[in-house]
Amino acid sequence: MKKTLIALAAVAATGAAFAQSSVTLDGVVELGVVRPAANDNSTRLDAANGASQIRFRGTEDLGGGLKANFVLAQRLSLESGGNDGSANGRPTFQGESTVGLSGGFGSLKIGRALTALQGPVNATDPWGTLQQASTAILPSGYYTEPTGSLDGSGLGRTDAIFYNSPNFSGFSFAANFGPKFSGTNPAAVQTANTENFMSLYGSFASGPLVVGAGFEQNRRDDSITFVHAIYDFGFVRIGGGFAKVEAGAAVPAGPAGALLANEEANNWNVMAIAPLGPVTLKVGYGESENDTTNTDRSKKLGIGLDYPLSKRTLIYTSVGRDSVRTTNKVGYDIGVRHTF
Repeated sequence: MKKTLIALAAVAATGAAFAQSSVTLDGVVELGVVRPAANDNSTRLDAANGASQIRFRGTEDLGGGLKANFVLAQRLSLESGGNDGSANGRPTFQGESTVGLSGGFGSLKIGRALTALQGPVNATDPWGTLQQASTAILPSGYYTEPTGSLDGSGLGRTDAIFYNSPNFSGFSFAANFGPKFSGTNPAAVQTANTENFMSLYGSFASGPLVVGAGFEQNRRDDSITFVHAIYDFGFVRIGGGFAKVEAGAAVPAGPAGALLANEEANNWNVMAIAPLGPVTLKVGYGESENDTTNTDRSKKLGIGLDYPLSKRTLIYTSVGRDSVRTTNKVGYDIGVRHTF
């Protein structure tokens, strides 16, 4: 009898602890028919890297408004069952792997995640880098984590300390810091690191207007500075952004071609998103130019449509044309996206 009471007490205590905690599962699954707007004329079943992911999020109420949180986000490829789109072999939790605290002071976390700048830098790309019409030209030639990291990608993520402020009457800011020697990089790569990592972003949002600015410096002294603005008129949402990329001692091979050491690039894009009954029309244009050699690196025009089947499922299609490439200038896609 005594053992039974002790067991019941243990179960009750465990239940009380669980009542203060929660773990949720959410994510996105996406796949379509794609012909890439790159020097690759193959049509295939595919989706952009990062289009599909499964995310585990946990929180525990510590009392007094303080909470403990964690995020584990795995990016995956539906057509192969492997990790992270067509570039398989990246880390299991490529999307994010962090743990931290939040409260009235904002949130503080540590681990590997999208940086303060890299989250909003593509806000003026109607497709958020994930479709063939994408005009994600602003970070062109810059990598948060230069090639040579364990996942060989950059992808706007690194291991650091992440802080996000509360909202102060529309104003908010985020700051990240990481020591020059990163756990993401093997020892052979760390010898090239010369700077501590830093990423900053601040914004103001009031009604239909959002404006923001940011700066980021990676561990090899490449940097990016950008500003953007978005205004929602109701019948159409328009936006634009500008970024300057400065290469340090590294030679990062960006999506529009490499920037050599000490070269600079000016990048800009504009967008318009308009609801047309049940369909959403998206249009975007972006350019990247090497400011050191005064040569074009990319000019991209994109157009696309989204048709929702429900609040969580939509059919999409887009077409993008790159006017700088000499082969396969046009890419397209049509697919299905479901969020849960």
